[in-house]
Amino acid sequence: MKVKVAMSSTAVAVLAVLATVMITASTYGLTELVFAQEVPKFAINLTGSEEVPPVQTEATGVIEISLMPDSVGYSINATNIDGVTAGHVHLGKKGENGPVVATLFKYDSPMNEVSENGTITADKLEGPMAGKELSYYLTAGAAGTLYINIHTERNPNGEIRGQSGAN
Repeated sequence: MKVKVAMSSTAVAVLAVLATVMITASTYGLTELVFAQEVPKFAINLTGSEEVPPVQTEATGVIEISLMPDSVGYSINATNIDGVTAGHVHLGKKGENGPVVATLFKYDSPMNEVSENGTITADKLEGPMAGKELSYYLTAGAAGTLYINIHTERNPNGEIRGQSGAN
């Protein structure tokens, strides 16, 4: 006997986000947080060696990410970095460069060091993710096809970078 189940697009989207959160949680060993009904959090280190091509720099950084049902919260800090112009999330696998899908910050006048926080929601997605639901972003992150980098005057394509998800 076969049973057919009808699901609304909202139910499918909720299941996709839940699956993405579980994949991300298991990738980062955060299963306990998900089952404890706490907001899943993880961190990604940013270094010049992760840039494509690698960049010789003393700069380092970290982005702490919190997954919420309708948004992704972040706090990004970088030290030993001068002439910072912007920070972005890009679409691209490890070892590849790709287009911007979310702007984390942009400075009108270059700054030294970075200490920023904010929230990414579906309406802030850009480039190939513009107009898509946040679940597309979360799925890409869990699959390791998003990376974060910080751009500087000296390295406009990126001085430090960190890859999301399963690498």
